Amino acid sequence: MTFTSIFNSDTSLQDTINHISSTPGSFSIVSSTPNWPLLASSSSSSSSSSSSSDSKSDSIHIAVLDSSFNPPTKAHQQIAFSSFPPPIQNDSITCSSSSNSLVPEYNSRLLLFSARNVEKTLNPNDATVLQRIKMMEILSKLYNNKEENGIKESIAVGLINEPTFVGKASIIRNYLKKEKSRQIIENDHHKRIDLTFLIGTDTLTRFFSPKFYPSGEMDSKIKEYFLKSNCNLVSARRGFTEKDRQIENDILNNDEKVEKWVLNGKLRLLGSGKEFWEDISSTKVRDAIKEDSNWDLVEELVGKEVKDYIQKEGLYTT
Repeated sequence: MTFTSIFNSDTSLQDTINHISSTPGSFSIVSSTPNWPLLASSSSSSSSSSSSSDSKSDSIHIAVLDSSFNPPTKAHQQIAFSSFPPPIQNDSITCSSSSNSLVPEYNSRLLLFSARNVEKTLNPNDATVLQRIKMMEILSKLYNNKEENGIKESIAVGLINEPTFVGKASIIRNYLKKEKSRQIIENDHHKRIDLTFLIGTDTLTRFFSPKFYPSGEMDSKIKEYFLKSNCNLVSARRGFTEKDRQIENDILNNDEKVEKWVLNGKLRLLGSGKEFWEDISSTKVRDAIKEDSNWDLVEELVGKEVKDYIQKEGLYTT
């Protein structure tokens, strides 16, 4: 399955970047596999398809990684292309076995960049939005070359101008309804669409903090996200010791308003905490380049393909 840009040139892509970054509420898919978010072959599945393939075609579940990708690292890659985790089970919280049980595995992916006037705040040696998109596309192409049980998932790279998860979910859903209605809404086999945003512990803290919402609106906005927009939230575990997990546990266990979303499976955790994602960061990559041009370390953190692009573009040098 090919992964291609919808633009014939970097100039037209840059025009779209300029439009998105200056237009609140705007959104665009800049590159994707054919027919995203559907599998290219979904409309012509044969009667001999496996039960796994059939279950994938019954609904659409998009995993969304919204990040700065400056640059994208192996941690981005591992989280973006992870499996949908099971509901949280621990001593203090036990999810109902039927909670959110209709949500299938991911069968579509979206790498998302929030281009909200970012060009005006870039540091001199930061990657531009165009360069970040190119690196996001490198990750997408790498993953698209993999096969899972003989089925290649659909994947896209997108740009959005919206600061909140509630707003992003609504914009993406409206896009799917308007641009893909003939494929999704009118097709009896594609009625359910789930969105799951993949986040880190810092973002989880902000998501449940009143100061990031208009006064008195946090509860209603969060309810809109989980229920009206039919979204889930998956937070990547950071570390495995009690000290490492203290912030995460405080959020999950000490607030009834958070616990109810855990109980119904709308809020989940990714990983065991021993993946050491916290040891891989975009900052560490930039420092390795600026301080001593340690390209072996850079390749270890981002992979050969992204490292080669960084070198070719001369990114993050002093």
